[in-house]
Amino acid sequence: MTAMTSHQIVCDLTSEACVSLFNDYSLQLQAAPQSDTPVDRGLLYCSVIGFSSQQMRGTLVLATTSEPLGRTAPVDGSCLREWVAELSNQLLGRVKRQLMDRGVDLAISTPIVLRGERLHPLPSKEAAPLTFSCDGGSVCVWMDAEIGVDVDLTRVQIGGESMAEGEAMLF
Repeated sequence: MTAMTSHQIVCDLTSEACVSLFNDYSLQLQAAPQSDTPVDRGLLYCSVIGFSSQQMRGTLVLATTSEPLGRTAPVDGSCLREWVAELSNQLLGRVKRQLMDRGVDLAISTPIVLRGERLHPLPSKEAAPLTFSCDGGSVCVWMDAEIGVDVDLTRVQIGGESMAEGEAMLF
């Protein structure tokens, strides 16, 4: 399998996970065509979270305007800085679950948050952002992944042991 095909699968999984995550917090995101929509210059909060495994490594960047964060935060007035970190953690967790079904088990780092006016993250020249719009704001996700050339992400393992979102495993 070529790295480009694997990269497209990871981007598709990331896009689906992002829409699903925000939907679970009652915010409908609409995917915006990459070529038609520039990155929103009003991005105010950005969370960066790294991941690694034997098959792949990289960084996921979640950047958003204040509106999507305020509308999804579980407690009014909660710290938006902490909330964007939590959203990036949940987003990458969803991608990790999907990749586990394909034989890739990611180790995830702790997210870091950047805050400032007109953020414009550029993880890689090749990694165009996944851009989403919602009523009153926008969300951008960069999935900058280096995937081994021998990794086949097209094969989904039947009966995998991953859990659904919201499930917990107690030890």
